Amino acid sequence: MKTVPIETLGRISAAQETALLDTLDAALSSDAGTAAHRHLAEGRPVYFRDALTPPGHVIRKHPDGSCQLVRFTTDGSELPVSEPAAA
Repeated sequence: MKTVPIETLGRISAAQETALLDTLDAALSSDAGTAAHRHLAEGRPVYFRDALTPPGHVIRKHPDGSCQLVRFTTDGSELPVSEPAAA
């Protein structure tokens, strides 16, 4: 995958932005979740969104398979919105 220095993102053209987003979309669509599965196996939760996740929220999946809706405050604190639901 092509790398782009983070410092240049605010200065790229519309065509470059489109190409970058296309590259990211392709990489994400072929992601098998290997890193997420490893984190879960090592006892750490993972965070993700899906098509049904409300705006401003993420899903925290716990190693036991339960999931919880959370959001982050402006200071970076995590705020649970729901109790963990069984897998």
